[in-house]
Amino acid sequence: MRASAYVIHTRPFQDSKILLDVLTLEQGLIRGVWRLPKKEARVIPGPFLCYEMEYIGRSDLKTVKSLESLTSALSLEGLPLYAAFYAHELLEKLLPLNLPLPDVFTLYKWLIESLPTGAAIAPLLRRFEVGLFSELGVAINMVSTGRGELVQADQLYQFHYKFGLRPYYGETPKQLPMLFVEGRVALDYHSGKWMDKQVLSLAKELHRNWLDGLLNGKPIDSRRLLPKQPFQGERHLGIPIFRSL
Repeated sequence: MRASAYVIHTRPFQDSKILLDVLTLEQGLIRGVWRLPKKEARVIPGPFLCYEMEYIGRSDLKTVKSLESLTSALSLEGLPLYAAFYAHELLEKLLPLNLPLPDVFTLYKWLIESLPTGAAIAPLLRRFEVGLFSELGVAINMVSTGRGELVQADQLYQFHYKFGLRPYYGETPKQLPMLFVEGRVALDYHSGKWMDKQVLSLAKELHRNWLDGLLNGKPIDSRRLLPKQPFQGERHLGIPIFRSL
């Protein structure tokens, strides 16, 4: 079989072989074995480069027969490089093997091609996370409450991981929410206004907690490479609260 592919992760396997985790357009995330060339320089297939890959096998572990680059490699360094490592780790930990998700391939391609352009990194990563959540069927609903009521711009809401948005009227919640958010900010988040300061701050806090829930608390190691900016804004009952500025 042939597939358009990006190499997400490599690791040693056996003598002259390596394991590849590959994001493909046709078959989603694939794990395969690649035998390094004997006569040529043993160059390990690199990241950020789109390949045409030929592979065989019916089990979860494929045998990669050939890899031919379709584009020149993108040069990433510094913060864009760390952001790419972060995206790779999310794909590895969240995507099931051998499930075709062509829109995830397109989303990843967009991110990798956007990172070297000088665009602000945080909005790019938040858009990538939102797209990934949506494609995996675990999108965050910020347009209606857990009971299906449309969000009102002037209403304050509490957001729970399991129950979503609930109107908040100043009572002490029996179960503390993940965060509090004004309806107007929630709707701006839903609209994808990533350059808005409050939306971006909300998305960072929201996505971090959402990912922790999806991964059952398993750490995302590459977070340590990205700048640490603890939440410095308003809190209520010790919980971050996001209001329109």
